[in-house]
Amino acid sequence: LFLTSPRADTIARVTPLRALRLVFATHRASVSAGASRASFPSRRVRIFPGVPGRRALSPIAASAMSASDAKTPDPPEDVFLEDLRGERSMEWVKAENERALAAIAGPTGKPEDDPMFAKLRAIYDDKKKIPNVRLRGDFVYNFWQDEHHVKGIWRRTTMEDFKTPEPTWETVLDVDALAAREKKSWVWKGPSFLDYGPGDDDNRVDRCVVKLSDGGTDACTVREFDVVEKAFVETDAFVLPPGKNSFCWVDRDTAWVGHDFGSGTMSPSGYPLTVREWKRGQPLEDAVEIWRGEPGDVVAAGSAYWDKGHRYKVWYRAQTFYDTEHFASDPDAPGEMVKIDIPSDFSFNTFADHVVIHCKSEWVVNEKHTFKAGSVVAHPADAFLRGERAAFTVLYSPADERCAYAGSAETKDYVMVHTLEHMVTRVYVWRFDRESSSFSFVKTHVAENCQSFGASGVDSERSNELFVTTDGFLDPVALSTATAPDLEDATVLKTNTAWFDTAGMSVELKEATSDDGTKVPYFLVRGGGIAEGAPAPTVLYGYGGFEIAMTPGYSATVGESFLSKGMCYAVACIRGGGEFGARWHRAAKKEKRWRAYEDFAAVAKDLVSTGITTHATLGCMGGSNGGLLTGAMMTHYPHLFGAVVSQCPLLDMERYVLLTSGPSWIDEYGDPAKPEEREALLGFSPYHNLEKSINDAVKRFGFDEASARRGDHVPATLFTTSTADDRVHPSHARRVVHKMRALGIGGKVLYHEMTEGGHAGAADNVARAKVKTVENRFLVDALKRGDRGLPAR
Repeated sequence: LFLTSPRADTIARVTPLRALRLVFATHRASVSAGASRASFPSRRVRIFPGVPGRRALSPIAASAMSASDAKTPDPPEDVFLEDLRGERSMEWVKAENERALAAIAGPTGKPEDDPMFAKLRAIYDDKKKIPNVRLRGDFVYNFWQDEHHVKGIWRRTTMEDFKTPEPTWETVLDVDALAAREKKSWVWKGPSFLDYGPGDDDNRVDRCVVKLSDGGTDACTVREFDVVEKAFVETDAFVLPPGKNSFCWVDRDTAWVGHDFGSGTMSPSGYPLTVREWKRGQPLEDAVEIWRGEPGDVVAAGSAYWDKGHRYKVWYRAQTFYDTEHFASDPDAPGEMVKIDIPSDFSFNTFADHVVIHCKSEWVVNEKHTFKAGSVVAHPADAFLRGERAAFTVLYSPADERCAYAGSAETKDYVMVHTLEHMVTRVYVWRFDRESSSFSFVKTHVAENCQSFGASGVDSERSNELFVTTDGFLDPVALSTATAPDLEDATVLKTNTAWFDTAGMSVELKEATSDDGTKVPYFLVRGGGIAEGAPAPTVLYGYGGFEIAMTPGYSATVGESFLSKGMCYAVACIRGGGEFGARWHRAAKKEKRWRAYEDFAAVAKDLVSTGITTHATLGCMGGSNGGLLTGAMMTHYPHLFGAVVSQCPLLDMERYVLLTSGPSWIDEYGDPAKPEEREALLGFSPYHNLEKSINDAVKRFGFDEASARRGDHVPATLFTTSTADDRVHPSHARRVVHKMRALGIGGKVLYHEMTEGGHAGAADNVARAKVKTVENRFLVDALKRGDRGLPAR
């Protein structure tokens, strides 16, 4: 977790907690969307570390789970599958993998023999895909993987050369060569550059640290790197051993680090609780502690950075996933800190000499200032830290409950506030005048319907040049350049490959009605070659958690696997997500989680009632929290689907707090140690409702008892995960499948586990193509067959 600039060239520099939940949500972005969806410095955020393997039960979690012996059941027999790489566990995994691959890939058991694999591999290895770049000094840097660079190369070129059709790249670090030399399965996790700040070294770019993970886990080693010499620093280098580390540059010879320094230095969720100031050449264990959170916090950290010539030092402690206390250097006593007086669920950022605050709920500041929930406001920083509240500028105020702040980007003189209003992206552009230290509104840019749009600064400290990205379900990513404030006056620089013929295809934003009358939006993409009015096999994707919005995006793998094969694809924007801001998210938190499942089921029913598909030819897919969603569909709504894919899922909502990062999600799902929250958790937990699903099959869905007890009511289901997933433990999926086999209802259930890749499920393009072939072939065959069973290979 790098804290110097969570979002390069964007306004949010000190809110890793918001970023924290975004990455938990989007663990499969690169796998699900295909390599054709590029990202650039923008409002989209992707960070959140995990912990390796199976952790011992923390004192906090142990205390919570043992509050009453009567309420703490003995571990189930299948708990042996929590032993991540134990012999018995891996024997079980091997047998399940062989079973799954035989059913999906046929006699050879090799997905690589499926023609789909070659097409998906070509998508991931596409040399024409837009490189995802970050400008640092004189160069733009990019990490690249293809068939020749399986683990990848970190490379660079000049901005001028990048704008040409065929840039000439210089390799900075070859991860394949490094892995071979060090005999590690290194997976690239990204760099963090030293910012020297104003002065003689203002334009100097020579040092960074890079994160490398062995096998793709969230636990990483942090190593100092010299980009001038293109080599790791050897003498007195900053190096953190593998773990859930945080690292922040303070200056060339000083860093703030979070690390496992022993008892009391890591949270129950496995994240650092302390910040130590580490001097170059000093033994790590001698670094001086300067900040500490409380024992029950999720994480504590600090961030020192420059913002347009202004120096900030900020510390925070996250009490829960959504409640954070921020502290900053006292403007009148720089050696001391002052608490930032805002509600704990608000986000705190900076722009130049202002603080920028996102109000998650209504904020009554004083008799003169009351801000709506969802507002974004700015205030001179020093005055704010001194307690003054007179000079607010409202950068955004939502018009109604279906309008939400979606993040901000910046250039040298402009702030671009991105919003999602009734599922349409709008960008409000504000100019900042340095002489008067004030903001003035300039213009609004409105994106096309069913399109994603993002604008971000190329070099937010020195220019007003912009990268502008656009894409949609049927439109590949286009990268353009523009100059703020004129977002609409963009020149297309590069466009990704159009991997499938969109003739006869269409995109529509529709609504379903949930059980309580709430209107739930969803996107419907109709594939090609479907007869007018005829139902077609359809895949419904969903997430519904952590305030993450589902927005349009081009997915070459979806187009190639589904849309071009006469299928439809739908994306549900259910409660728990962030499509309409914090209120929409909170509507499905904790004991209200069931609302997310009712919403998803409502979309499924709407797809059938409107003739798009049938229940037997409707499949669903989701990962991580979305894997919990689809696991709940298999358990509670099996009659709505012909096939289910659950990727890297949570499924046991009683034991989730005992594994990896589980305690950090208590504020999202609930605490099984609290009776009222435990009751709600066990009410939807897929693992705990498998027996109930048998009774429901008889009483609700009309199956005879013999059919229900052999699992005829269960749709064809595939669980996929990774041994290296140290964010959501693979035992969730392992144990559900094991239990279903024991109950006799697992005949139509398959399980596949990759050995590397972490929470992303795959670490390189070959593995990405393999896992997507397994998942997509399973869905295509099951839905086109339409009999709710496994393939007869």
